[in-house]
Amino acid sequence: METELITITEYCFKYDIEPEFIISLEDSGIISLTMVESEKFIHIRQFGELDKYIHLHYDLQINIEGIDAIRHLLEKVDAMQQEIQELKNQLHIHQ
Repeated sequence: METELITITEYCFKYDIEPEFIISLEDSGIISLTMVESEKFIHIRQFGELDKYIHLHYDLQINIEGIDAIRHLLEKVDAMQQEIQELKNQLHIHQ
């Protein structure tokens, strides 16, 4: 299976964003980059998340710390929704 990667430089040029933003996301542990021969790459599977973070930062003026807090809260909401669905399924079994 072939891995699909794009350099930070290419990605930033295509989406007109600063490379420092991508590096800040990595430094904060929000995304992970792949190092290949001293150059950092973004994996295609992270594009969807990265698009959200770009919107939050550039359109809504939310800083990296805010993005991390939002990401954490959304993960908790997803976990609670899954738990609610599991409880609903169990309730239907016992009825």
